[in-house]
Amino acid sequence: MTDTPIHAAGCVVLARDQTGRLLVLLIQDQQGVWTLPKGHVDDGESDEQAAVREVAEETGIKCEIAERLDRVIYPVYRRGRWRDKQVTFFLASATPEPPVPALAEGIRAASWVPLDEAPRQVGYRQLRALLQRVARRLGYAK
Repeated sequence: MTDTPIHAAGCVVLARDQTGRLLVLLIQDQQGVWTLPKGHVDDGESDEQAAVREVAEETGIKCEIAERLDRVIYPVYRRGRWRDKQVTFFLASATPEPPVPALAEGIRAASWVPLDEAPRQVGYRQLRALLQRVARRLGYAK
């Protein structure tokens, strides 16, 4: 792509349910595709700060960053042109409170999904792969 990449950050937010099963927080975007919470990094904001802020804005869930995971790069069509979007993802934890989707921001739904099932639900290839790596690393891959 040409132009300056769009800089964003997001989280793979994990929590445990009452039975101890590992859950991941997913959102359904404007296109109806299940994905991970993420968004633009504001001026003067670190990737970590942006990731935590975006999770809270999109789902109402407050999370704590554990570590940096990976940077995902993909093309997006904005304002009549293609640009690369670079999203730095972090592993984070939270309590599994019911998420509240930010309808005004185009978030159609938000849900806690078992980590071993989440890659099949996520609609974007690179994010499915990211979730599969996290699940394998934590011993939750099928």
